[in-house]
Amino acid sequence: MTKLYSLLMILMILVSCKSDSFIDLENQQQGNQETNFNFGNSVQRNFHGLVLATNGTPVSGATVTIGSATVQTNSKGLFVITNANVKENFAYVKVTKADFVNGSRTMVPTNGSNRINIMMIPATNTSTIASGATATVSLPNGTKVKFDGSFKDASGNAYSGNVNVAMFHLKSSDQYLNELMPGSLLANSTAGNARVMETFGMLHVQLTGALGQNLQIANGHTAEMTMAIDATQTSTAPATIPLWAFNETTGIWQEEGSATKVGNTYVGNVSHFSWWNCDAQFPQAILNVHIQNSTAQPLSNVTVKLFRQNQNSTSAITDGNGNASGIIPAGENLTLKIYDACNNVIMTNSIGPFTNNSNNTLPAITILQSLSNTITITGTLKDCSGNNVTNGVANLSYASSANYFSSFSAVVTNGSFSFNVLSCASSQQLTFLGADFANLQTTGNINFTATSPTTNLGNLTVCTATTEFVTSQTDTQAIRYFITPIFASNYSQSPIGGGGLNVSSQNATGSFYLTSQNISSVGTYISNFSIESSGGAIQANGNNLTLQISNFGAVGQYIDFTINGTYTNTTGSHTLSVTGHVIRDN
Repeated sequence: MTKLYSLLMILMILVSCKSDSFIDLENQQQGNQETNFNFGNSVQRNFHGLVLATNGTPVSGATVTIGSATVQTNSKGLFVITNANVKENFAYVKVTKADFVNGSRTMVPTNGSNRINIMMIPATNTSTIASGATATVSLPNGTKVKFDGSFKDASGNAYSGNVNVAMFHLKSSDQYLNELMPGSLLANSTAGNARVMETFGMLHVQLTGALGQNLQIANGHTAEMTMAIDATQTSTAPATIPLWAFNETTGIWQEEGSATKVGNTYVGNVSHFSWWNCDAQFPQAILNVHIQNSTAQPLSNVTVKLFRQNQNSTSAITDGNGNASGIIPAGENLTLKIYDACNNVIMTNSIGPFTNNSNNTLPAITILQSLSNTITITGTLKDCSGNNVTNGVANLSYASSANYFSSFSAVVTNGSFSFNVLSCASSQQLTFLGADFANLQTTGNINFTATSPTTNLGNLTVCTATTEFVTSQTDTQAIRYFITPIFASNYSQSPIGGGGLNVSSQNATGSFYLTSQNISSVGTYISNFSIESSGGAIQANGNNLTLQISNFGAVGQYIDFTINGTYTNTTGSHTLSVTGHVIRDN
């Protein structure tokens, strides 16, 4: 699992509460509860991420949904969604695939590109029981569920026959807690108060019939749930604790009853199943942090974790400006820890307590060279004629990571580029890729060892023809270029029917995203597709746009397409021209 950890960039699972005014979740997230969490206004935000199974293998073909936008992961488990409609303080990301437990993540989206890492749990059958009889299904650690034999199908009708029970216990000490758990630790109490929680363990139970149909506990009946308490928490576990059920519609935990401590377990009765959580609850405060190096340059991709009394943590990764923010337990003494690229703790600070509903900003945190290795990577991109590249980007990633999105990019200025890297040693293995948009060429991947404090890569020739590209021009504006990596897929199923084509890419200059329904072959199309980019979303329906697909290759082969025509938005009528030559990933 150490190798798997290197693939993951721990994602921020923090959310902020800024108002005591009640907000109806039915209007906000299509739910039916009320909470005093302030979701904020509707905004468009960009997302990218990685979906892995619990054994560390990529999950390809998983459906990722954010708001009304839907894509599928490619062969490496990667996805990109740009300009998704979310709330300022709340984005709900759902991932589904047959034979896996539904995965999800909630977060406060930043203005930049938001990273999401999700581990999907295989829906493995634990035991098969019969309806009409009391039965107990147990896991080796002592977690178990006692059923009274009464079940119903999705229509509410009584079910008779065998019942397959798939159970998964998520320990609070699991190093992948934040990647495995649904949503975040944002919850809604029975009084309608938004809460931040500290978990003492979670349990997922999935019930299916002999034909694979979803089942539930029958109306008016309950099951007795016994959940093992992690050994690290037995001494601090309270005698009684609230029970919380995860609402897959809202993405928020809802308080429903309580459990009693019996030995080293919590025991409580529940009336339905998906995820249940034994959690202590706390009022909220907001915390903002900024991470920089000794010359006050912001450090991105730095993992920050907060601990309450050495219990399980919430975590965040700083954005491109070195910032991270979210909710924390109010009135509590907290420990803040900062980690380097190899997950070593390089700084520990005691903070708090903070006042309920307050907004707190810590002084800038400086990572000194004596605490960790901050390496500056510089160089100059030259085109085939030896001239400085004037329209391009530089991309940098840790060579040990198979995840493109652990990398970051910078715009080239008259050929020059510069990165600030937080390393875990005085030397760090990195991979560099430079791109020249004007000539659609790259340097190819360059593996090198960066050494502290500065590594100058010198003049790098960008003279390798790119294997795939997308160009986009609006009116007479400058052409926007996207080259490797580009993710293109033909997903066979869609919530709105038919399947379709997805093409997505992003770099330091912006992002591009094409999605469609019922479009998966050569042809001319005037509807059922949309383009989303840094300039906003454009729907074919209601506009005069034509998608022409001249080649639709198999996986590993090329898809060639153009989009031409006019569209109208709030700033008037515009002309759009897009050309794509991309390799199909799945």
